[in-house]
Amino acid sequence: MSTINEQQYRLISPDQFTSEHIEFLNNFKLSVSLLSSQTDIILGAKDIHSKHFISTDAYAKLVALPTGEDVANRYDVDMPCEGTVEFADCYVREDQELLQQSDINKKVSVLNIHQYGDGVRALVFEKCLLKHHPSQTILGTIYSAREVDISNFFAFIPNSIFEFHRGCSIEAIYGVLNLNDIKLSEYEHEVCFLLILNWDFKQIADFFNKHQPLSRKRSGDTMYKCKNRICDKLGIPNANLALLREALVGMGVHRKIPQSFFNRLLGSHLIIL
Repeated sequence: MSTINEQQYRLISPDQFTSEHIEFLNNFKLSVSLLSSQTDIILGAKDIHSKHFISTDAYAKLVALPTGEDVANRYDVDMPCEGTVEFADCYVREDQELLQQSDINKKVSVLNIHQYGDGVRALVFEKCLLKHHPSQTILGTIYSAREVDISNFFAFIPNSIFEFHRGCSIEAIYGVLNLNDIKLSEYEHEVCFLLILNWDFKQIADFFNKHQPLSRKRSGDTMYKCKNRICDKLGIPNANLALLREALVGMGVHRKIPQSFFNRLLGSHLIIL
């Protein structure tokens, strides 16, 4: 078992479960089954290898299965839903990034847009760790989802950005963005995200002046200088904008939207697990 943080919580595989882990998981499954029988909530859990433990029937229908019990012991790539299979690697990567976080209470929000078992849908998935506190172990991840109206999102994100991830998933990032141990502030991340969308410096300045006003208005030159500082951080030669965009896409920044933008476009509602 590997250490997950300074409090000595550890990742634990199903083949290492003790009787206490099994009892805890069985009780969790009973709770999910009860929710499934009384609500239409989309909810479930996976082990540390991203194999599903259990889900509600509502999630099962998303992936073209009859019941939540049919989801158990499957990986995303094993689902009958072609959209889920197509983007299974994305979901596993998101799970693993969460499992390796130093903060065991961290939650992530991801917008998924693709073909599900019942048609094309836009869902915001909230993920957190499945923790067994008595043994200070992490058994896997818990996921829940809600459907969202993405009309504002499509108005803000031009079609070109969807070519990058083909409607797969965009994760909301709160605070500092860590890119290969290079840290960008939330403001720098916001600027980068808008640059990837091919906004010019005046557009970006006008956007911030409207939505994040300061006593002194920003100008196109302000944004240009910010771009230069970002290039310097990332080692982009000659502060070349085209090279910066290419580097940002290469590092997956187009799939990581600043939390402020995410909340503005989709709402900040969280599902309580």
